[in-house]
Amino acid sequence: MTEDAPPAQALSAAFDGDLLTDYVPDALGAVDVRRLLCTGRPLEDPLHVGHLRVPLARRLEVVPVVSCAARARMLRLTEQALSAHVPRPEVFSYRSLDWRYRPAYQERQHHLRALAARGGLPLVLVLDVHRFGRSLPLDVLCRTPWMTERLAEALTALYSAAGRALLPGHRWANRLATAVLAPLDDAVASLAPGRWTRWGDDLHVFVRDHAEADDIRAAAAAVLRRLGLRLSAEKSTVTGAASVLTRSARVIRGRAQDVWRSGLSDGDVQALRYALPRTPPDDTVSRTLVGAVRDHPGLLPRAVHYLDRAAHSPAARAAAEDLLLTAEPDAFAAARLLPLAARHPGLVPAVPDALLAVAEESEVGPLRELAFRVAVSGGRRHTWPPTPRMRGRLAQGAELARDLPDVNTLL
Repeated sequence: MTEDAPPAQALSAAFDGDLLTDYVPDALGAVDVRRLLCTGRPLEDPLHVGHLRVPLARRLEVVPVVSCAARARMLRLTEQALSAHVPRPEVFSYRSLDWRYRPAYQERQHHLRALAARGGLPLVLVLDVHRFGRSLPLDVLCRTPWMTERLAEALTALYSAAGRALLPGHRWANRLATAVLAPLDDAVASLAPGRWTRWGDDLHVFVRDHAEADDIRAAAAAVLRRLGLRLSAEKSTVTGAASVLTRSARVIRGRAQDVWRSGLSDGDVQALRYALPRTPPDDTVSRTLVGAVRDHPGLLPRAVHYLDRAAHSPAARAAAEDLLLTAEPDAFAAARLLPLAARHPGLVPAVPDALLAVAEESEVGPLRELAFRVAVSGGRRHTWPPTPRMRGRLAQGAELARDLPDVNTLL
């Protein structure tokens, strides 16, 4: 395996994609980290892991959070290790350094729809690995054929600090997760050539009957046992092939504002998630946004993305202030709303003291940096001293207009 550095510009572009799934946006837009990536300079940063409670579709989950520099260092080490690894073409997730989320997701949708339309394959076997990111043994990951000594050392340190080797929402972790399941791909490809897809640890295998599904499930389970993993009993199922058209291969179409309205009436969170990043400033969307976020807290990141674009609108400004004033004062809300206030200083007076306090007192370093930035920009009291990074950038008031947090998101 080579440990040559990946192309700097491609690595920086991949890091931009990584930040779209960052649970705590960087207070400085990660501009300094991008510069280090582009120049190939060291990304040494003391590893500190904080934890954030995040509302997902059906549950709350506690996710580990590290600094931007730590993310970037892991990305660089991962791409060095995987420089020669090429997944099978049926694998659509996190394939390469220049992989992009939305085109890959759409390509997978197209492939699933084509398989569902094939004759003689009336069933689809859905396979899901039980708690894959949390369950993958560190020693299994470190014994993969493409592993490098430096990456193994970094993963071991991360495991000691976070209790897991793969962090949710990190591009580098998804790259490793995609690669480590290559033996599973080989087994499925030998039994159902050209009739399957994988995204992350989710497989769809189109089969002729239940007997074939049972054979493939057994083979997959055997491979996973060798990797210290097992199938999810709840999520691994056999269903009609056409079911993918309303689930994984569902295509949402229409004018974004219309999709938003129908999503509200149907309680369709997928439609609401689709509409928010695509909707131009719209008074109806702005007036109904706060209620939608209260009903579905996981919409908050995309709601902030919408409000950032629509902030010049009186209705959107009112929605932003309402969200700030009524949001639960927890770390997840602070992680999304404080960047919005940093980008639009007129909102800073509406930031409740309780929301700033929960950020300032958090164990998550990037969240404390956000709180410091917002407090300083609005002349608010702050209790935590600035980090060296923030001290250097925010020493003068003129600096506050530069290097804003980024609220673009795939969350």
